[in-house]
Amino acid sequence: MEFPERMDPMRPLLGRVKKPFRYIGCDYKLVRQTYGQKKIALCLAFPDAYEVGMSYLGFQILYSIAEQSPEIEVDRSYCPWPDMEAELRNAGKFLCGLDSGRPLKDFDVVGFTLQYELTSTNILTMLDLGGIPLRSSDRGKDMPLITAGGPGALAPEPLAPFIDVFCLGDGEILLPELLEVAESFKNAREKVLEELSKREGFYVPSMEKDKSLSNRCYRKRTVLDLDSAHVPESMIVPASGIVHDRAAVEIFRGCTRGCRFCQAGMTYRPLRERSPGTIAAAAEKIIKNTGWEELGLISLASCDYSGLEEVIDRLGPFLERHRVNLSLPSLRMDGFSVGLAKRLRSMGRGGLTFAPEAGTQRLRNVINKGVTDEDIERTFEEVFRQGWDRIKLYFMMGLPTEQEKDLEGILETARLAKKIAKKEGKKAKVSLSVAGFVPKPHTPFQWEPQDKREDLYRKGSALKKEARGSGIQLNYHEPNQSFLEAALALGDRRVSGAIESAWKKGARFDGWSECFDITLWEKAFEECGLNPESWVNRFRPFDQRLPWDHIDVGISREFLLGEWNLARKEAPTADCRRGACSHCGWQGKGCQLSGRHEG
Repeated sequence: MEFPERMDPMRPLLGRVKKPFRYIGCDYKLVRQTYGQKKIALCLAFPDAYEVGMSYLGFQILYSIAEQSPEIEVDRSYCPWPDMEAELRNAGKFLCGLDSGRPLKDFDVVGFTLQYELTSTNILTMLDLGGIPLRSSDRGKDMPLITAGGPGALAPEPLAPFIDVFCLGDGEILLPELLEVAESFKNAREKVLEELSKREGFYVPSMEKDKSLSNRCYRKRTVLDLDSAHVPESMIVPASGIVHDRAAVEIFRGCTRGCRFCQAGMTYRPLRERSPGTIAAAAEKIIKNTGWEELGLISLASCDYSGLEEVIDRLGPFLERHRVNLSLPSLRMDGFSVGLAKRLRSMGRGGLTFAPEAGTQRLRNVINKGVTDEDIERTFEEVFRQGWDRIKLYFMMGLPTEQEKDLEGILETARLAKKIAKKEGKKAKVSLSVAGFVPKPHTPFQWEPQDKREDLYRKGSALKKEARGSGIQLNYHEPNQSFLEAALALGDRRVSGAIESAWKKGARFDGWSECFDITLWEKAFEECGLNPESWVNRFRPFDQRLPWDHIDVGISREFLLGEWNLARKEAPTADCRRGACSHCGWQGKGCQLSGRHEG
């Protein structure tokens, strides 16, 4: 591997930081770009560590789209770890694009991916290190356009003062349009913002100084035909290990399960599937162009794809010939069939991960998980019968209407797994991950309070104590992090002051336990005169205007309220793949299920 000449200024710093591979830019790419010769320079910015950003398929899709444009040169940047941040500041160097070595301030457009609330301070780190003023109002006409998209853009107010324009919806539509406008009005920031503010799918916060006074709604843009959408034929291959070190193809987008806590399940609607032929062709090209030894078929719930077994059968000989393992990251216990188990086992699948989410049938009905006790038992039987001996289960604590026996059911489920494994002659490793419930915008539970932190600590500690000596490994998510996630997810524009204050106090990588310090945030909220418990730990009245109500994701308020009421009655709603239309708001507007059934 040859060290890039453009990175020579970084050489003295690399020996003083952990994981220097994050910064050297030696990744393999099928197409090598030349820099400084095109009309628009775009930097895709991921506000987390390199190994996390490189694992995100959406980031790779956007890069591939921009790379194909003859007028665009595209680069990427990831948030430097605190040790490298300190080295850059001490050396007086800017954060640069990984491939071009160009400072962020010298790009025309810098586009952030908002995947997780706890990366908020990392956005400020990247702006500041890149030589860009933190707040949009302080940027001159020579500064790049700062954009943001992804799930976090659908509840944008806490980050609104830092972002010039939010991109709402699918990047395959929004990115080319954004770049077209940026090219048409190059070096005229205000004209770019004015033009984008007129277009569907773009939200320019500076045009809305006080959202409480505006009745305008900003609707997300949606790719309705995934077969016609861009599918990368190659991906950037990392020079070193990343979180998900594999090729990936998205098999469908959207989800009809209707889990009432799940933001992605609501905001990624409507359901859109790729055809088996498109998936198989894309997978073969990516494997040939990258040499990866694992392929992931990606979606919110891969088992729900109607042509899954056909795709696996089509790809089977190719994957076997190239010695490539198959990965289905999102498995459901009510969709795990004998046939699927055998196919996965024959293709080298390692341990399996499932998410029952709740420990009892009653609570699973409340959250509309759609998984029965019988599904769980049958899945365990198939898993261990087919030869697996490792299983991981995800649960939540603090869910609405939760009772003590619901918590007890978490460990009872794990004990059932071990019992069935023993019956099948396996000494199984069963591990549990338990996270505190976080209410999220655009879901039926957006009005619900989060459990107080002391209650989450009590529940998590009790579960961990009960699991000791049972052969069950149990970990629970840090309640302070869950609290901060809720405070940022449910906050309004005032929260931006706390984000900036916490960042100035040293808050970085708040999603990483080794970096997280809740005291920095507590001081920041106090300095800004904010009490996050007042919106995190209380029920939000139905007639109260919510900070994200101006963002239209296609789901109707009536549907969300109806689902909240059904939750209180412990009544599930049928998956509209299998039952009647739930009238979520997408009926007749592009949902592939429209017309398949009456309801």
